[in-house]
Amino acid sequence: MPNSEVDVCIVGSGAGGGVLAMELAHRGFSVVVLEVGERVDRSRIPTVRPDWERHSRRAFPRNKERDHIVYGPKCDQSFKASRFKGVGGSTMHYEGFCTRNHPDDFRRATQVGLGADWPLDYKELVPHYDRVERMLSMSGVLDNPFDPPRSPYPNPAIAMSCAVKAVKRGADKLGLHTAHAPLAILSKPVAKRAACNFCGGCWSGCFMGAISNISQTYLPVAEKKGAEIRMRAMATRVVINGGGKRVRGVEYLDRNGNMQLQYARVVALCGNAIETPRLLLMSSRSDHPEGLANSSGLVGRHFSSHTLVSAKALMDERVDAYKGPNINGMIQDFYDHDEKRDFAGGYVIALRNAESGPLHFHTRWAKPKRLFGTELLDYMAENFGHSVALSAYGEHFATESDRVTLDSEKKDSFGLPAPHIEIQLRGNEQRMLAHMKKTVLTILEAAGGQEVSVHRPPSFISTHLLGSCRMGNDPGKSVADPFGETHDVTNLFIADSSLFPTSTPGNPTITIQALATRVAERIAVKAKRG
Repeated sequence: MPNSEVDVCIVGSGAGGGVLAMELAHRGFSVVVLEVGERVDRSRIPTVRPDWERHSRRAFPRNKERDHIVYGPKCDQSFKASRFKGVGGSTMHYEGFCTRNHPDDFRRATQVGLGADWPLDYKELVPHYDRVERMLSMSGVLDNPFDPPRSPYPNPAIAMSCAVKAVKRGADKLGLHTAHAPLAILSKPVAKRAACNFCGGCWSGCFMGAISNISQTYLPVAEKKGAEIRMRAMATRVVINGGGKRVRGVEYLDRNGNMQLQYARVVALCGNAIETPRLLLMSSRSDHPEGLANSSGLVGRHFSSHTLVSAKALMDERVDAYKGPNINGMIQDFYDHDEKRDFAGGYVIALRNAESGPLHFHTRWAKPKRLFGTELLDYMAENFGHSVALSAYGEHFATESDRVTLDSEKKDSFGLPAPHIEIQLRGNEQRMLAHMKKTVLTILEAAGGQEVSVHRPPSFISTHLLGSCRMGNDPGKSVADPFGETHDVTNLFIADSSLFPTSTPGNPTITIQALATRVAERIAVKAKRG
């Protein structure tokens, strides 16, 4: 069934799609957002309950049949993608740690000969970063010596917790620079939203409304301006005209399983670095046999993520690391590339409070010791509240063999080909991970930590899905241009993390949002011209 034509049809309502919806609806364009999931029921957020640890995943139920992924034989065993499909996308359970890219991130290939240079530079994104930070009411302070000159944050920084201050002691002894983490979490009330109450449950959703996820910020404005969010709408194919050069709309299955066709003058794909190439590949036809926007053969290729090492320790004093934002401090001494190191690229260290409560502590610390009875009770009484942790996130330099394709056998619950993933850690990542591991362990030891150990072995982080439809100036070496419009199909745009030519060391969300703000400006120009 055809739906009346709108100016813009957006697939996905997360970090990219939510920004596009607001920016374009605010400019007066008619906007429909296709979202396969539904809204998060605020009453399901676990931290409203005294036994919230037992229900830490109940706010974001997984649909294994719908969201099935096939991991190929060459896929690194540590990679297991984590996605939330619902209104607001994965910002609904993100930790709000929002670091801008550094200027050198945009020219890593020129620096080290790996990856690809971005087709824009830091200065071009600055006004878009500024706009996003205002929209998110971000909290921070200019105490990071490795940041390029920038404007102040809209709100004051959230104070470092006792746990972060304890770890900071170790970093100070080593001559490292600990800064406040820039957070999309309110340090003071804004409008009808409360400030952070240090409950420590960020990953499970924020019942206070303090986390500036997309459903708290961009989408309410978008809907007020007339944008429609059409839930339980699974996009199955991007439709183009008979000449094969111009987009016409998006086919999707509605909540009743009926096939619909939403006509649109502009289509923007904002699923993520798995779903966007999957949809393009599913949209193949006789004149686009390898999928839409794929004359370069690069749709789905250079799929990337971040690498991860986490360490833990017990402190002599009680620090209660279950209180506070999940990430409350950072160290960027190893962020930028350094030729003196034996690896290319860099990494960032996040000082964490995500230690949760007694159930989490028991699982991580007491259970491996096989304690029972009074021994267990004594151990819990003496040590709960004394644990600390920190994590390091590193760059991954993807190759063409790191990719998303359509599985030839497995289907999802819609009967559509499941995404097939291949991604690997190579020599450069292994050397960087070894450096990351040594650094985080040394910091905890210098802080006076006891029983210092690696909590999470060197691996991929599951939530940062990047690359796969990289942007660039050369149509033979990229899928989209510097403004997110695909080289092959007019008025078909991409505005999510699949645009990233390299992973960069930083958390990607605010860069996705800044790019989407920039893409929205270009779509507005194109939509006016028709």
